Amino acid sequence: MPDKPGVYFFMKGRDILYIGKATSLKDRVKSYFGKDLINTRGPLIVDMVFKATNLKFQECESVLEALILEANLIKKHQSYYDRLLQNFICIFIL
Repeated sequence: MPDKPGVYFFMKGRDILYIGKATSLKDRVKSYFGKDLINTRGPLIVDMVFKATNLKFQECESVLEALILEANLIKKHQSYYDRLLQNFICIFIL
């Protein structure tokens, strides 16, 4: 993974499980594979990482470009864990 901004995709086969953005793709994706994943990310993310069979990424010129691209891709693909985490956050805030 490059040390550049971009968007990354956790995939299961051809299905997109999760779309995320990063200021450094290298550092962000690496954070999903540390020993303390359950403590730092929680059970939903651990479940996603174990279900994923592939990772893809798309480099961007800037963090702002990555942010906009991520939002558009989530809207377009309605990926499972993005929807699940969004609902969880909404319930948690309320």
